[in-house]
Amino acid sequence: MKRLLSVVMLAGIFFTGRAQADSILNLNITYVTASMGPNSGSGDNISFTLIGPGTTITGIAGMQCIEWCSGPIPDLSSVGTSQVFISNFLSATVAGVSYDPNNDIFLQCCLFSSSGLLNPSVSGFVGEGESFKLVNFTLPGAGSWNLQFDFTPPNGGSPGFYQFIGGTFTAGTPPSPVPEPGTLGFVATGVTMALAAAQRRRSLQR
Repeated sequence: MKRLLSVVMLAGIFFTGRAQADSILNLNITYVTASMGPNSGSGDNISFTLIGPGTTITGIAGMQCIEWCSGPIPDLSSVGTSQVFISNFLSATVAGVSYDPNNDIFLQCCLFSSSGLLNPSVSGFVGEGESFKLVNFTLPGAGSWNLQFDFTPPNGGSPGFYQFIGGTFTAGTPPSPVPEPGTLGFVATGVTMALAAAQRRRSLQR
C-alpha cells in the first residue's frame, strides 16, 4: 500500500510540476546527520536530520541490517551499510516555511544509496494546493558511517561474540552556532565603547 501511495505521489509530482514549473525550489543541504540503534524488529532504527539555509528536516528511517544489527554475531564479516528507507518525517522547515511533516513533504527514492551513503541529490515536493512546490535538494557528498560494537570474549565453552550498540552518520559541514543573546549584547557594548574611544581621540587631535 505504501509503495502504491509513492507511485501516486510521483505521478502527482510529474503532472502538477508541468503545470507549475515556476514553483520549483532548488536548495542546498549543507549538513546531514543520522543516529542508528540496534534493530529491535520494527526496522525504524535510524533518526536523521537535513540542514541547509532556512531548511531543517528531521525524520525516522530504517536500514536492512538484520543480519548484523539485531543480535549477537560471531565476527564482523557480515557488517556493511545498505539502503536506508525513510519511514516518516517528524518536522519540515523548507526555505523558511514550516510544513506539516505528516502530509506536506515527500522525497523520491532515494536520499541514501544502496550502500547507505548519500546520493548527490534528491527531489520531491512540499505543501499542497496553492502552497505546493517541487523541490530539488543538492546533498553535501556521500558522508560516512561510524558503527560501534561491544565484544564479549569467550567464557568457558561459550564462543565470543559481537553486539551492535549504535552508529552515527555525518556528511557536510555543521552549521555555525548562533551566538547567545547575552553574547550579542556584550559584542554590541564592546563595539559602542570602541567607537566612543575613537571619537574622543579624534576630538583631542583637533
